Amino acid sequence: MKLYWRPGKISRPSLIVLALLSMTFMLVIETSKVEIRQRWYDEKVRAVKLQAGAMEAIKKEKLRIRKTLDPFADPAKTGLIGTNLSPITSVIGYLAAKQTSVNPNFAAVFVQLMKRLKLEEGDRVAIGASSSFPALNLATLVACKVLKLRCVMINSVSASMYGATDPRLTWLDMEKIAFREGYIDTRTAAASIGGMDDNGEQLSKRGIKLILKAIKRNGIRLIREGSLKANIGARMRVYEEEAQGEPYAAYVNLGGSEASVGSHFTKVMFKPGINRRLPRKPIPDDGAMTLMMKKFGIPLLHISGVSHIAERYGLPRAPQKMPDLAKGPLFYNTEYNLALVWILLLVLVISSFLIVHFDIGNIFRGAPRKTDERGTEGPPGS
Repeated sequence: MKLYWRPGKISRPSLIVLALLSMTFMLVIETSKVEIRQRWYDEKVRAVKLQAGAMEAIKKEKLRIRKTLDPFADPAKTGLIGTNLSPITSVIGYLAAKQTSVNPNFAAVFVQLMKRLKLEEGDRVAIGASSSFPALNLATLVACKVLKLRCVMINSVSASMYGATDPRLTWLDMEKIAFREGYIDTRTAAASIGGMDDNGEQLSKRGIKLILKAIKRNGIRLIREGSLKANIGARMRVYEEEAQGEPYAAYVNLGGSEASVGSHFTKVMFKPGINRRLPRKPIPDDGAMTLMMKKFGIPLLHISGVSHIAERYGLPRAPQKMPDLAKGPLFYNTEYNLALVWILLLVLVISSFLIVHFDIGNIFRGAPRKTDERGTEGPPGS
């Protein structure tokens, strides 16, 4: 029986082959990831398309009125960013937040948030909206249309800087266009002046007159009771009348209308996004949103800190051009192709066994010379 010497370690060529094989398989796996549709994909895509269409219709009206768009304030050319100052500007506003909000993909964010609240077709939703983020007001109504929710919106017409600040194209006018073109199926139930104490205390007489004119030309019910507390009470009555004896399933707050949030101190007690219960600390000033939560025991969808919400859902901050529609983590989740991973892992295990067992590096170099019992080499056949 012939005995041949075999090295105790795997040869270097075999190790190199194993390393190259492993790296090749890793490269194949990394470049073969698949895109998996996220939950509620179809609803999200439909909402985004409706939002984009409505924004385009509003933009046409904006161009008819103003002829041009401000390239500094509205670099994405959306038409939903207003001027910084006008007779109906209520408070300071942050341009970056407004630029972030005019992304049509925000409609998909509202679909996801409403689905997470387990809202179902036919549920009634109360909405308290300022006019500071008209694109988000629109996205909310679009999401309600897609999910077939019955929503009741109450709006305050004055807006912070870069919101719906054009007296000729207030949020109510934008909403009317979207409704007329079929992009939404609900209009504002009632509107107030907004601003300080929800009665425009800091606005000029001309500004208040322009707001009242906008409410009248849009045929919207006016809330103007003379004090913040009285206006909040009037809002609650509108919500009650519109509900026709049915309960609400959620409250959506958009922006910082005092009649909706109560006060800034109350507003900051709630986190941006979903709030399922009231804070443990005493609420300093009740607004419609806290009163609705107390009355119906319903969750709050609090849209504040727009840039943070956008970042949470993978949307860009202050995009300088219109983002791609229905793209990104809201719509697709990139995952490894598990079937391919298991196949290549099995091939790698089998290949490793064969390479180690036969040590292909030595096979390529030829069989080593036979040695005698003392380990010294002898001529073949001796």
